[in-house]
Order: sequence, then structure tokens, then C-alpha cells
Amino acid sequence: MRAVQIKAFGQPMEVLHLVDPPEPAGLAAGEVLVGVEYAPINMNDLYLIQGVFPIRPSLPSVVGNEGMGRILAIGDGVVHLKVGDRVLIPLYAFSWRERLVAPATKLFSLPEADPRQLAMLGVNPPTASLLLDEAPDLPGEWVVQNAANSSVGRSYWVDDQRKCFKKCGGTRSQQ
Repeated sequence: MRAVQIKAFGQPMEVLHLVDPPEPAGLAAGEVLVGVEYAPINMNDLYLIQGVFPIRPSLPSVVGNEGMGRILAIGDGVVHLKVGDRVLIPLYAFSWRERLVAPATKLFSLPEADPRQLAMLGVNPPTASLLLDEAPDLPGEWVVQNAANSSVGRSYWVDDQRKCFKKCGGTRSQQ
């Protein structure tokens, strides 16, 4: 198995290492083994690696704050998931690895969709919601957004019904 790990906090190019940790041990009751398919890079990952994020894992540590994968095995007592289900990796489960064990109670089956977008559901939609919650009420005013086709952007467009902004969004692709 491969994983991305830090042994010290610092600049990502200097402290990130590809390692071969042992495979996850057997599953306890209520746990699942997840094969990680996508684990994006976010600013909070870079801040964690630099040691300036509020969460500071014990070192050495695998890093990665979100992602998605498929259930590979199920521990005793898990009835709401099955092998093959797509799930979000729990936040701060340190997802930059091929496989990890997670408590099943924090997981739910995801629909079939673009796995790259699914992998960002743990951070990006809440970010869009927070932006809208913190924005002043300015009905009829314009909001210009970069990366409108990103998962934050798409979440913003859907969640915007609370504010009544006029919207203008830019993208870097034809989608």
C-alpha cells in the first residue's frame, strides 16, 4: 500500500514523502475498509502540512482532509453499507493513502456521479454555504464568482436562493 506522509511540518515540497505503510489491520465491529479513489488537495491540506492549521496530527502522519472511495470490506454489525458502495472519506481521516479503516456510523452510500466532484463534497459545499451565510443581505446586487463550474461554485448557485443576488460566474472550461 502507498500513502503520502509527513514526518515534520514544513513546506509541502520538502516534507511530503511517498511511503509504504502496512495494510490496515482487521476490521473491528462497526468498521469498514475503504479503497480511496480520489483525495483532492485543498488549502487546508497545505496549511496542515505546514503546521499552521488548527488540527495538528501526531507525527509521522498520513495527510489529506477529504476524499471518496469504495467499500472493500465490512466489519460485523454494519448493515447500512455493502461492499462496492461509494462513500465520502470522513474529514481528517487522512485520505492520501490507498486504503483506510473508518467507522461505518459516519458513512453513507453516495449516488453514481463524477467521482472527482463527489470527493469534494465534505469541504466545498459547506464552504459555499458559509460564504452565503456570512455575506451581507444585498438583494439585487451583483456577485461575481470565479470558478463557477467548481464544486464550491455549483453549490453556491444552488444554495443562493436565500440571498437573491444577481449572479455572474466565470469558468476556465467549456463545461
